[in-house]
Amino acid sequence: MSGISAFNLVADPFFPVVTLGGGRRWATLAGLRQEEGDYPVAFDWPRPDLNVAALEFAIGVLALVFQPEDGTEWADIWKGKSDIDLDRRLEALSFAFNLVGDEKGAGPRFLQEYVPIDGDANPVEALFIDTPGVNGQKKNADLLTQRRRFPALGLKAAAIALHALQQFAPSGGAGNRTSLRGGGPMTTLVWPERGDGGAPAPLWRVLLANLPTSGRAPFLPDAELARALPWLAPTFTSDGKTPVELSEADPRVHPLQAFFGMPRRIRLVMDGEGRCPVTGEEGPLVTGFIQKPWGTNYGVWRHPLTPYRQTKEADPPFSVKPKSTRFSYRDWVGAAIRYKEKGFTSMPALPVELLGDRGRYYRQAGFDASRLLAAGWAMNNMEAGAYLLSVQPLHLAETEERTQVVGTLARMFADAGDATASLLRSNLKLALFGDGAKTSTDSGVFEEATDAFFEETEDAFHDALDDFLEHDFPVDLAFRKRWLSTLRRTALAIFDRHATELLAETADAKLAERITIAYRRLRGALSEAGKIATGLLIEPPVDAPKPKGRTKKGTAA
Repeated sequence: MSGISAFNLVADPFFPVVTLGGGRRWATLAGLRQEEGDYPVAFDWPRPDLNVAALEFAIGVLALVFQPEDGTEWADIWKGKSDIDLDRRLEALSFAFNLVGDEKGAGPRFLQEYVPIDGDANPVEALFIDTPGVNGQKKNADLLTQRRRFPALGLKAAAIALHALQQFAPSGGAGNRTSLRGGGPMTTLVWPERGDGGAPAPLWRVLLANLPTSGRAPFLPDAELARALPWLAPTFTSDGKTPVELSEADPRVHPLQAFFGMPRRIRLVMDGEGRCPVTGEEGPLVTGFIQKPWGTNYGVWRHPLTPYRQTKEADPPFSVKPKSTRFSYRDWVGAAIRYKEKGFTSMPALPVELLGDRGRYYRQAGFDASRLLAAGWAMNNMEAGAYLLSVQPLHLAETEERTQVVGTLARMFADAGDATASLLRSNLKLALFGDGAKTSTDSGVFEEATDAFFEETEDAFHDALDDFLEHDFPVDLAFRKRWLSTLRRTALAIFDRHATELLAETADAKLAERITIAYRRLRGALSEAGKIATGLLIEPPVDAPKPKGRTKKGTAA
């Protein structure tokens, strides 16, 4: 299956990689195992969404190969002691990963409809989630993401673009289903690091760090494989009065289909040869794809690489989705810490949740630090807004007890930061527009102030967690007061930039009065006698005056 016309994602060099020495080359999945010499350290597609899709694909195939049932089996794989022959398993699975069939064009096609379908071909660039839709093109809304960027794609680029679409598919009009995780889900990955600033981790270690355990006996027979790889069997269509909705518990599917969900019914169209605009390689080209509606409608699933939330115990969990390109520490708490409060449950992705159990193996291998990679499209229904790609610290505690304390501390500090940002917005609104003004605080100067606040307090947040772990600091009163002081100092400085500095430029007495009142109110609310201090378990001084509020007319009480 090495012929280019029968390109195979598992057997052929499909992965562009950057190596330790800065070199670039193509590698097979088995070739990613290199950990010595000039080893691969990252994927090298020219788009971040394709790199994240490549990470998910590689992890998914390895999950299919190894299928570790529990932490013990995962540890054997991590330490290179597994008795599973990777090369033999990949060879046995390779028949399922041909992009355009075998040398005769027959057989299954990766992530494509089981049988040929008829219809007009869509432009191949529509595989990319940020390609403007029909309405966007009619309205000429494609100013930043131009149409006709990719008139054709080489086989490698077409394969990764197809995978990214199927795994992250947003709403696509009547009958065009969203991905197994819903439209535009967030991916979070653990990225092991050497804390002393040493050489980056081999890419192979990153893949193994995110390998999920299944809690069930493995399977491999061809007859069972279609439960995980849906293109090996007829599609579970979702049209008609009673459309099929596949859930993770359905006996007709396997939980590993989470990595290979196929909500869109697609067949790629090949036409001629030429140069791929994504990879620069010469070869066969995919010029379009035929699509039919009413593909698989996925119900309740938990994807191992996505954080979930549950608002009520009786409700199913839902996947976390990026809101913007800003991933602040309040988002970090939801992605990194499991907690339950008043019926609300936050569930990190599985590799993040297992960090406490796996951390000792990371440290034994020389990776005494880890980071969290968060990525995904911020969607507005069918339209892609922006792509989030953020790398944040992960604070690795050595005991379960300290892990719990770090989680509690992080939530407490993040809640205080969120409350402070809300106070900052409301007092800026009072200062600039007056009490009761019908002005949204979700955009403009308020959004700018909020983003600045979280950006300017982010290092202090993570430094506090590091200090607790590295220096065994107790979470005492002084520790919590330092965080309150950081919040107060930052919020007042941002208020000054957006409001107080106007006092030198205006003779408007009413504006000056509003700014003065709002500043005092913000400062009082952030004192040790305010509600945010109470949330940080800071008792107000015995003789502390009550924070000044406002009368109904907005003047100081």
